[in-house]
Amino acid sequence: MRKLAFVVVILAVTAVALAGVAGKQGQTVLDRPPAVESQPSEVRADFEWSSGGAMNTVPTLGGSSTGWAEYFIVMTTNTLAQDIVLTELGFPCGGPSSSWGVWVGATMPPNYTSPQYSGSFTPVDPDPNTFPPTVYTYVDVTAANVVIPAGSAFWFGYLNPGMSGQIDFNGVTTYGWYGGAWDSDAGWSRTTILQVKGDVVIPVELQSLSVE
Repeated sequence: MRKLAFVVVILAVTAVALAGVAGKQGQTVLDRPPAVESQPSEVRADFEWSSGGAMNTVPTLGGSSTGWAEYFIVMTTNTLAQDIVLTELGFPCGGPSSSWGVWVGATMPPNYTSPQYSGSFTPVDPDPNTFPPTVYTYVDVTAANVVIPAGSAFWFGYLNPGMSGQIDFNGVTTYGWYGGAWDSDAGWSRTTILQVKGDVVIPVELQSLSVE
C-alpha cells in the first residue's frame, strides 16, 4: 500500500513539473500566475483559422525562445473559392519585441530569415517569462497586401519574443526553429498557437461600384 501511495505521489509531482516545462531539455519557469487573458480581436473576416482549432484559443503551456524555439511556423490553406488578402495575425506571447512572416505556397521555408512578407510588432505582454502567455497580440497586416490565391497553401509564423503560447498536441503540426532546423512541436506532444484572418479580394472592376 505504501509503495502504491509513493508511486502516486511521484506521478503527481512529475505532472506538475511537466506543466511548467518551457524548454525541450526540461527547463522550467518560475511559479507565477499567467497574465490576464486578453479580449478577443473584434476584427471580423471572411477567412479565419487557428492552429488551436477555435479562434483565440487560450494557451495552457508555453515554450521559451532559448529552450524551445526561436521562431514558430505553421501551414494552412485558403479553403475559400476566392483569393483572400490577409488582414490580421494573432499570437499569444510575451516579450519586448517580435516580427512576423508569411510564405505563399506549400513548400516549407528553408529557414525563417527571408519570408516573402514580413513586419515587426511589439507584444502586448512585455514579460518574456509569463507562463503560460495568455495575452494575444493582434497584428494588422493589411498594409502588406499579402494575397493568398484560392485553394493555395501558405505558411505563417513569428519570432518568439521570449515565451510563446502552446497547448497539448491537437492534431495540428506546428514547427519551431531549434538547433538550426525546423523541429516539429508534435514530437514533443504540443501545438503552438498561431492564428490568421483574411478577407476576400474584391476585383478591381467591382471596387468602383457603389451601392445606391
